[in-house]
Amino acid sequence: MEALNVAVATLVAMAKRPGSSDSANDGAGNDPTDADMTSPTSDDFLAENRANRAKARDEAAAKEAKAQAKLAKRDKTTGADTEDDRRPRKIDSRPKTSRVRSSRVVTGLLVGLCVAVIALAALAGFFGYRYYETRDELAAQSASSQYGKDAMDTARRYAATIGTYDPDNYADLDRRIRGISTPSFADSYITSSQDARKGNTNARGASKAESKYAGLESLSATKAVVLVTLDQVVKVPDLQSAEPNGIPYQSRVKITLKRDGDRWLISDLETV
Repeated sequence: MEALNVAVATLVAMAKRPGSSDSANDGAGNDPTDADMTSPTSDDFLAENRANRAKARDEAAAKEAKAQAKLAKRDKTTGADTEDDRRPRKIDSRPKTSRVRSSRVVTGLLVGLCVAVIALAALAGFFGYRYYETRDELAAQSASSQYGKDAMDTARRYAATIGTYDPDNYADLDRRIRGISTPSFADSYITSSQDARKGNTNARGASKAESKYAGLESLSATKAVVLVTLDQVVKVPDLQSAEPNGIPYQSRVKITLKRDGDRWLISDLETV
């Protein structure tokens, strides 16, 4: 379009130039200046038109090259955007080295925690095993061991407790029995002795008992069977004149003890 405008302007300018043959004949006719001027030829017109069009093409090419160079420089500086770069996402403001370090710390803590749990479980199992192993070792020892002596001393003391009573206060005897027995044995023994208590209440006999000797029949970590001697002295008011020191009774009692935590409890008793 610019080249066409230049060509049109040139044609207009040339059309207005004086000196054509018609104007020469119509004018004064003898002016030397007008006689010397000649009209442009078609070759001159074409040459000028070609020059103008070449100049316009050169200017357009220069502008395009300049624009391309500017675009290339911008792409080189910023880099081309990728699809991931254009996709909205949460930006992690932490440096990459910091994120890697945090991940390693978390992994290390998890591994350490797992190792600690496994170690604690192993220790618990070991000490639990040693506890029961020790109890079995003590139970397997002879009557001279502290475990065996404790069972025999307990059986002697319990036998004397049950053999000592006052006909006016059986409630105290029941309280003492429940304190040294399993619940099932206490209920059974108290119930089965009611008839004997009624007969003794009529006779008003009071008993004082002690146990001097004991021996182990069997011993384990949870159970002990002990044979004990039981010496009782029963005083009856109606026989006070005949037996002022009371009537002595001697018997043997087999007591079965059950381990309850750190103590023994009577789970069975019978006279043998």
